[in-house]
Amino acid sequence: MVKVSIVIPTYNERENIEVLIPRIINILKDDYSFEIIVVDDNSPDGTAELAMELADKYGNIKVIKRPGKLGLSSAILDGVKAAEGTYVLVMDADLQHPPEVIPKLIDKAKEGYDLVIASRYMKGGGTEGWSFFRKLISKGAMLIAKVLVPRCRGLTDVMSGFFIIKRDVIMNSITDLNPRGFKFLLEVIAKTNISNVAEIPYVFRSRYRGKSKLSSKEIINYLIHVLEITPYSTLIKFAIVGASGTVVNLGVLYLLEFIAGIEHVISSAVAIEVSVINNFILNDIWTFRR
Repeated sequence: MVKVSIVIPTYNERENIEVLIPRIINILKDDYSFEIIVVDDNSPDGTAELAMELADKYGNIKVIKRPGKLGLSSAILDGVKAAEGTYVLVMDADLQHPPEVIPKLIDKAKEGYDLVIASRYMKGGGTEGWSFFRKLISKGAMLIAKVLVPRCRGLTDVMSGFFIIKRDVIMNSITDLNPRGFKFLLEVIAKTNISNVAEIPYVFRSRYRGKSKLSSKEIINYLIHVLEITPYSTLIKFAIVGASGTVVNLGVLYLLEFIAGIEHVISSAVAIEVSVINNFILNDIWTFRR
């Protein structure tokens, strides 16, 4: 029987895993070979300690307690490294990813797919309790990924945090992976050697307990992440630096001519020189950095 390792990254999810883990076990225990790997970032609410109690009770649970809040994507990667299964299934701890969907993901993967994504945006999928603003952010992130990461095109939900993948696919490319923020799947799609991908629909549920960890910092991390993995990275960075040079040029020109009262010819020459230096430095340390 093919074994599946279920990786659950956690931070302050004690109340949720108390419900989630027994549900997973009850759903899978009769028909599937599996292990659960909880990767906790030293949660102050005792998430890791409860996970260890559940491990003693059920026996097929591993707990990795990390020294601090190191991030969701690196937690997933640590879970993959510790996994023994042929497949690794990744899901959130907060019950927004219904454990009842797990058998569907496993069964679809067994048909021969390298990666199966639980999608909110294909027919039959959906989101529960999302505001217009949350939907707008999600759709915008999807659009950015599809425009800038060609391998995302043709898929409906590359932002999903609920998926199953062959462990070897990740391990064979592990030195190339450098995920940041919440979107581990995006990194996997862009950088691993995936030959066939499938999606199944599911409805993204409301969080059972606790608060969402989405923040403006995570949005910025996502944009930086996409910029790092897009094949158009150099061109985009070059354009951004060029735009910054224009701003620098106009700013210096304004300060010299209209604030300091220096004549236009001199002010313009100095502004051009400063903008050229600005562009050279930024291109050297950012655009063409290796």
